[in-house]
Amino acid sequence: MNKTTKLFIIGVMFIAQNINSQAITNVKTLLEENEYGNARLIVTPNSYDMKAKKPTKSSGVYGLLVCYRYKGVQKALHQDLTYDFARKGKKELFLGMSAKKSNISVGKVLFYRRDLLSSNKYPKKSDCFR
Repeated sequence: MNKTTKLFIIGVMFIAQNINSQAITNVKTLLEENEYGNARLIVTPNSYDMKAKKPTKSSGVYGLLVCYRYKGVQKALHQDLTYDFARKGKKELFLGMSAKKSNISVGKVLFYRRDLLSSNKYPKKSDCFR
């Protein structure tokens, strides 16, 4: 291997390490149907805190509260996104068994950092129905 290739590989490793250490500050969501026609909500990181210095844990850091209607019934879902964000870079949520996109209406989506809030400040499912 020549020196240029080695430097490139080292640079990629350095950049990859820094990407893993960044703290996610916001997410984006997309409701779509998979190849079987089942609705799913795809959650992906949207913005980062570029000053974060250390990697996050593998659970309990990134939380999400999804408020939605399925066949006219109000529902709420709490989800820990940390593991899937660290491993896959996204989280796929199924909001109802055999749900079609036309049966689901997503209302409010609240992303929060569990490591920065006390547990009594987490969004509650009851917040969806006010």
